Amino acid sequence: PGLPPAPPHPRRRSHNTTTPTTLIMSGIQPGSVSMSLSRRAQFTNPEVLEQFIAGAKKKAQYGHLKLFFLSVLGGLFLGLGALMSSQVGGRWGGTKGQNMLMFGGFGIPFGLMMIVFTGAELVTGNYLMFAILMLHEPTPKHFYETMRSFIISWYGNWCGTLLVASCLAWQSGVVATAYSSFDEKPPVFDTVAEMKAAMTGTGTWCSDGKFTNSNACFLIKSTVMRLNMDWDVAVTRGIACNFLVSTALWLAQLSQEQISKIFSIWICIVMFISSGFEHIVVNQLLCSLGMMIGAKDYGGVTWGDMMGNNFIPVSFGNFIGAAVLAMIMYGCYHRELPEYIAKQKEIHTVKGGDVAIAMDDKAGKA
Repeated sequence: PGLPPAPPHPRRRSHNTTTPTTLIMSGIQPGSVSMSLSRRAQFTNPEVLEQFIAGAKKKAQYGHLKLFFLSVLGGLFLGLGALMSSQVGGRWGGTKGQNMLMFGGFGIPFGLMMIVFTGAELVTGNYLMFAILMLHEPTPKHFYETMRSFIISWYGNWCGTLLVASCLAWQSGVVATAYSSFDEKPPVFDTVAEMKAAMTGTGTWCSDGKFTNSNACFLIKSTVMRLNMDWDVAVTRGIACNFLVSTALWLAQLSQEQISKIFSIWICIVMFISSGFEHIVVNQLLCSLGMMIGAKDYGGVTWGDMMGNNFIPVSFGNFIGAAVLAMIMYGCYHRELPEYIAKQKEIHTVKGGDVAIAMDDKAGKA
């Protein structure tokens, strides 16, 4: 009795104390929102919606060079992931289903994980974030920043994938060049006819040596298939693809720890790749590399076909897929944003005050 209470143990922490969550809820004054120090498993959907709005506003402040080089970095990460997928899944000698599972499960998900954890730019992710921002604040300034982000990140991602395709895959010899009229190293085949004979019909080049060259066959044939795809097919596959990729980003943002983020990304990416959907940045790597190692001569396709028959419709479909998810999530949860709630309280307070003034005026006249 009479002695001061003992100080708390430095390693103990009460789970009933509260702390400002300014890192969670943007635009709210410190101390206005609090939560338990015990960590939740995930954020709520309205919190994630607000984080995407704040993230888009932050990206809108990036300079041209910062946005471009972060986009190049994003293209490098996803390009390396797509290269790994072609090296592993492209050489898998099992059935078509097993091949697609291996292609989707290893490589491309890792690239998206690196983008999320490093803050690199991915144009398909920007489709989602800026679509939400435009739904929230459709101003001319935000429209300009949206278009600027789309254009710079698209070309930056392509530059990153071209670096992977040209330097790390083609010139390094990681992927065999079947036939190329502009390669400084001698290709595998001397003529286009010889290449086609070895890759079709009774040709065994794709399966020789325990499928050593099947990754090159996969890249060449898949490039020709993509560059001859109808617009409606490319757009539809692009929509489905980026709906799943945007869902992966949303689920990753919901999670508060890395393992949950990794699993959330992995499961959605495996779904879209194994289903055969189209992602613009993945295609920037696969089609560019395929053209370099022989698809141009094997299928009679051109770089113009790559842009007109695949890159443009797939990009359009990817944007629609992100916009669909953005409209659903914004429509369902925007009324739970603190900014919206505060605005509604202000409106009702003003209306209530007007009613009270009107009643006082009537009483005074009586």
